[in-house]
Amino acid sequence: MVALIPAGGSGTRIAPIPVSKEVFPIGFANVETDKPEVKVISQYLFDLMVAGGVGQGIIVVREGKWDIPAYFGEGEPAGMKLSYVVVGETLGPPDTLDRAHAFVRHSVVAFGFPDILLGPPDVFDQLLTRMDVGDVDVVLGLYDVVDPRESDMVQLDEENRVLGIYMKDSTSTLPHSWACAVWGPRFTEFMHDAVQEHRNHTAKSFGTIDAGGDLPMGLVFKQAVEAGLNVVGVPFAGYHWTDVGSPRDLLRMARKLRGQ
Repeated sequence: MVALIPAGGSGTRIAPIPVSKEVFPIGFANVETDKPEVKVISQYLFDLMVAGGVGQGIIVVREGKWDIPAYFGEGEPAGMKLSYVVVGETLGPPDTLDRAHAFVRHSVVAFGFPDILLGPPDVFDQLLTRMDVGDVDVVLGLYDVVDPRESDMVQLDEENRVLGIYMKDSTSTLPHSWACAVWGPRFTEFMHDAVQEHRNHTAKSFGTIDAGGDLPMGLVFKQAVEAGLNVVGVPFAGYHWTDVGSPRDLLRMARKLRGQ
């Protein structure tokens, strides 16, 4: 198993800040001791992955964001062994992740966005456990929809197999949206081919389904479902994900986590 973390964005929604958003301090750990520790945004994702048994990871980092490897180093703050792949401009998160293709193509991948906070504490343990049942290519972590304009809604059958993904559809009444995932080698190869197809034939503009015009991860999941890959979901009822990549959400979450 390997964690795969995209850190290739420019952080324009939250600019200007003095550090990369992935290492922006937002909360605290060990507050009941005499040595409380500051926690950066991405540490919350690493904590969930480590709790799920993931012991190594790759951060795909954009050129110039050198404060990320400077902070995490070989991985001691994250609790896992870390390596880095450095990239320039990409089409979006799938393209960013695909730059690590050669290093993860034979692995089970645990994926999450470093600026999205989610739960429950055993989220990746549950996703990886589901990955072991049947011939599954992708397992999506599913959360209650708060705003369909900001979510990729997921349609399930009675056995939680994914039938369709509807991106930023304000008319949708589906109850679930995805926020994290684990997948196997078959999806890694599918994403590799899909990204290459977009590089060859698509201008960098997905503005109708992504606010920044980037190639969104949800589109590749959608294409995988339509291509017949076995994609399933694990719903976490009562939970929703929180994007802290904007100033308003960052402030709200910082206030919530200040005493933790």
